[in-house]
Amino acid sequence: MKPVLFAIALAVAVLVSSPAEAVPRFAARNGNECIQCHISPTGGGIRNAYGRNVFERAWLPRAAAPRREDYVVKPRPAGGAGDNAGGQAGADSDDDSDDDDVVFDPEINPWMVLGGDLRAAYIMIRPDKGTAPGEDPEITNSFFLMQADLYHAMTLNKHVTTVLDIGAYSGFEAWALFHAKPEPSEYDLMLKVGRFLPAFGIREVEHQLFTREGIGLGAADRDTGLELTGFAGPFTATVSLLNGTLGDTAFDTHGTERRRFEKAAASRLSIRGDAGWVRGQLGASFYWNQNNNQANPLFGRSIPSADAAEVGAGVEELRAGAFLTANLGRFTYLADLAWVRDEFSSDRLSTLRGYTSYQELSFLPTQGLDVIGTFEFADPDLDLLDNSTARAGLVVEFFPWPFTELRAMVRRTWSDASPTGGAWDVVVFSHLFM
Repeated sequence: MKPVLFAIALAVAVLVSSPAEAVPRFAARNGNECIQCHISPTGGGIRNAYGRNVFERAWLPRAAAPRREDYVVKPRPAGGAGDNAGGQAGADSDDDSDDDDVVFDPEINPWMVLGGDLRAAYIMIRPDKGTAPGEDPEITNSFFLMQADLYHAMTLNKHVTTVLDIGAYSGFEAWALFHAKPEPSEYDLMLKVGRFLPAFGIREVEHQLFTREGIGLGAADRDTGLELTGFAGPFTATVSLLNGTLGDTAFDTHGTERRRFEKAAASRLSIRGDAGWVRGQLGASFYWNQNNNQANPLFGRSIPSADAAEVGAGVEELRAGAFLTANLGRFTYLADLAWVRDEFSSDRLSTLRGYTSYQELSFLPTQGLDVIGTFEFADPDLDLLDNSTARAGLVVEFFPWPFTELRAMVRRTWSDASPTGGAWDVVVFSHLFM
């Protein structure tokens, strides 16, 4: 049964692949990469000038058709009054008196900008049954600060930008970006140096997805190294050399049985296409890590507790993934598939293979409102039967004003491996971003 499920998931990833790829749905709707709105070439974190001044103010929130003055943040004159010195061509000076509810400006000066994400949530999780026979289910019912990140970016010159991300939880990032072209271009080469989340598959904002946290790409998983990204028309390619750590680990880690290389290499390739009535992206990701001292999170329950210490002898990990997006009018489809293999140095542990998948179909009834259906699947051991987990969700996202999101999500989980059998969970949160 497991090979059949894998074949079906792979077939979905291939058959829906007119021009398509793995960037979240906002970029997919516009037929662009995440760098359209973010400073990072691979998305996430602090937004760039277009993301802050155009997309977040004019195209994302629930509002009437964007006005001309919504396209730019007009510079503030030195004296706090007067004409719009240095303003965008076509912006009249008397536009400064327009009634505008956006008063926030994250640009401290021409070379420094702040940003951030604040998510405050209410969470309710109700398992089907208790962890032991006869026990009542342990219900989670709590308010929770999901995210509190402050971003800081400095443009040192036309070719160098530095970014710092400090959060209330783990996941600290600090990196420098060297770009060949001083201005945005269809052809460009960018080098990221520092600590960041490696590029792999679709970088969804929901960290707990099976295809993200489930395979070592969660909120706390940052690595240190080099990442080179090239843009050439509809093609995007990223290659990385990394320490290969899991979790919030600063230095390289390795197994007790040493190897010659002991680093990780990753790549992500994609191609965009636009046929007018449909647009999207199709791509693939690869990750190879030699001699780590931890198993992939996907295999956490597949290793006998008596042999858990044997993992420290060394693990060689391989991940391979396919992803796509497709946009047709008000509908956007995302699909992400990741296959993982861990080979252990210890003879007491067998090689483990498993995969995860994520699918999302969203509908945009009107600007500022999204209705989203999701489905996830995880099989942590292809050699075993009845150990898979599936999760389906319904999400409503509302953006009433600039820099503001309200989100409600209901999910149902079915699990062969969990002692609780499955669970219902509800998450409602407000998200403020800049």
